[in-house]
Amino acid sequence: MQCKMPNNARAAIFAQALLIAVAVGCSDHLQTYPVSGKVQFSSGGAVHVGTVELKSREHKVHARGQIQPDGSFSLTTYQEDDGAIEGDHDCVVVQMVVAEAVDAHRPSTIGVVDRRFANYSTSGLAVQIEPTQLNEIVLVVDGILKKQPENHDHKN
Repeated sequence: MQCKMPNNARAAIFAQALLIAVAVGCSDHLQTYPVSGKVQFSSGGAVHVGTVELKSREHKVHARGQIQPDGSFSLTTYQEDDGAIEGDHDCVVVQMVVAEAVDAHRPSTIGVVDRRFANYSTSGLAVQIEPTQLNEIVLVVDGILKKQPENHDHKN
């Protein structure tokens, strides 16, 4: 006995099977775990702006998060706020401070992170992400020092 199925029913079953295959086994994303935290200066104050980025030492997968005005952040790897993958990570804190080539501009260095923290090879920041623990991290950075005014002899 042969079972005859209309073409549109066969197409519907094929489409459902394809969707299930894509949803179940075709993702190459590694499992992520929620990560949040704060960035603060060694003096204790919060870093108010910038980006935190983690790079997995094993898989070279990056997770990023925007620093909020209170110094807090949460990380995203594949989808918003999904966290970071398990394992050891190197970290950087990056700020964009644009003040060069502006006539008579005297930039403040208050709240500016030392640029060594923006480079994986010099930041010295590292964290470990655990699948079974609450991954709340605190990154402590140094600020750049405000340059003291040069002593000019105004001959007054």
